[in-house]
Order: sequence, then C-alpha cells, then structure tokens
Amino acid sequence: MTSSFSSRRVLAWTTPVALALTALAPALPAQATAKPTSAVISGPVDKDLNGDGIPDLVTVGGPGTGLDSGVWSALGVKSRKTGFGTGQVRTPAANIGLGGTGVSSDPGGEDFDGAQILTGRFFGVNREDFLYYYPTGAAAGIGGVLRGAGDGTLPSPYNNQVTIGFENLIDANGNIPLQLVNAFQADGVDSAVPDLLGIAGDDTNGYQLGYHPSFFAPGLYYGVTGLTNSTPTGGTDWQNWTLASTETASGIALFLRNAGTGALYLWTGVTMVDNGDGTGTLTHSQYQVAANWNTGVAINTLHAADINSDGTADLWAVFPNGTYRAYLVSGLSDNGTATVTATRSRRLV
Repeated sequence: MTSSFSSRRVLAWTTPVALALTALAPALPAQATAKPTSAVISGPVDKDLNGDGIPDLVTVGGPGTGLDSGVWSALGVKSRKTGFGTGQVRTPAANIGLGGTGVSSDPGGEDFDGAQILTGRFFGVNREDFLYYYPTGAAAGIGGVLRGAGDGTLPSPYNNQVTIGFENLIDANGNIPLQLVNAFQADGVDSAVPDLLGIAGDDTNGYQLGYHPSFFAPGLYYGVTGLTNSTPTGGTDWQNWTLASTETASGIALFLRNAGTGALYLWTGVTMVDNGDGTGTLTHSQYQVAANWNTGVAINTLHAADINSDGTADLWAVFPNGTYRAYLVSGLSDNGTATVTATRSRRLV
C-alpha cells in the first residue's frame, strides 16, 4: 500500500474513518499548502512534557528493562548557571502508565510491555502526547495515541485515547514497521498532526524506510510512501539500524545507529520529497557522530532531543538494567566524527 503526500488532501476528506474521528481532530485548515522546507513547530520545545522549556525523558518498563511495567517519565534538570538542560533528569522517574492504554479488560502498566513510546503533538495541539506501538507480540502492528496532560503525566486513558489499526501502517507487502519515530511534518504538509517514519520489510523484498502521512486526525495514518534512501553507509540493510528523531530550532534531526558496527550518524534538515511515482526520498545533511558508539551494547530506548539547547540534537540512552545516560553532541564535521560528551550513568528509579 503506497501513497504520496500530494494525494493526502483528497483522501483526508474522503476517508470514512476520518469522519468518525472529527470530534477528536483540531479545526482543519482551509487549504493545506506545501512548504519548501520542513516546518519548525512553535511553542514548547520537542520532548518538553511539562512546558518548562527543557526536554524530558520517556521510556517503557516491563520485562528486560530493569523497570516495572508501564511508561516512565523523567523531567529534565535545568542548569542553574545556563538555564538549559544538563542531560540529567529528576529521579526517581514517575510511572505514568499505570492506567494502561484504555483498551484492555484489565488495564495496567502491563499494557505497555513490548511497546515503543513516542512523544509529540499527536492530538494536534500545543502539548506533548504519547504514541505507543507494538512491533512484536500478540498486538504486533497496532498501537494508539494517548493524550498528554501537559505536566509530564497521563490522564485516564478513557476518552483520551485513539487506536491506530494494523491496516494503517502496513507496507505494500503486508509488513508492519520494525519501529516508528516521529516524522513531524517533514513532507511540508501542515496537517497539524505529526507524520511517522519507520523501517519495514522482509528478507524476500528487502527493507527500507517508510513515510506514514497523517490525515488531519489523531491516530489516522493511511498508506505508506516507500523511501529510496540507502543507509548512512550506503547499504540496504535497514533492519540493522535504529532511528531516533527530534526537532531542533533548525529543523528535523534523525539519529541512525547500527548496534552491530557501532556506527552512529545524524541527519539534519530532514525533508521528505515525493518522487511522484509512489516513492519518496529524505533529503538531509549527513554527519558521522561516532564510529564505535556503544558497539554491541543493548539499548532499550534511544531518545533524541536538543537537551542543552545548543541547536544540535543529542541523545539519551536507557539500558536494560534501568540506567540512563545522556550523550551531548557538538562539533559536527564533514571531515570527521563529532564530539560526544557522555554524562554519568544513573538509575531512573
């Protein structure tokens, strides 16, 4: 199943599901116009859950995480000297997912076991919400959006949740994404609700990036545009890469990590260009951040944000023992690796 962003304006008005969700959607623009470059959303910075201007850290608990089941929120610590984030977070982190997803008969933190959690303005307002997605398990291929409370917590999921169905995310070969990240509005179409970027495929047809456009309503994604981009090292082995995205003052940034080789790259100024044939391309500037970054080390969550507000995207990594560490990136270079400053490892709980 493929679609280009140019067809989104028509489908947004004709898809029956969209009509069913209009009560949840923000007012539609009179006309969605393509922008030549990716838009920088105004208001609180990306990953700022409580509106204090400092990015915050979110991760999932459950088996193999060193944390109890649920969604863990840890608010970023502000430097008294600079007023910017330090990379450390307030601990103990809070389990904000004890109310579950709102769709199970016995709701609780276990609803999130095995899920990925994204933050973003998925209800189309100036506040961070939470998107959960199951890449494996009994619920593989489905997910949902939970409305954020605006203070780093989640309200009751009832009447604050929208389901993302299996059919919303599969590719032309019926494959579900191996992972998803926030694509913001990289295609230049102001739909109020962020798009998604994922990796999908199979051994027969190969793996590739896929762009999932939002259709003006929370949780409503229809079709996927297959992207022709090679991996940062020029290959097609996208199944070996992990993504983490954020939005900085200069645009959309995407980290790409190969755990087996230790390669870590950063794409900046990311924009999705429709090729007009059912495929698309991400245009970007590429920087090698590190050649041997946590090689072979298991990382449960890669969480990208401009942590110290210097205009360059940084990373938080959450490890299987429940510890976290920030990696502050500077000195991006066309001729070599960047400078990566790691904070001290600390427990979330």
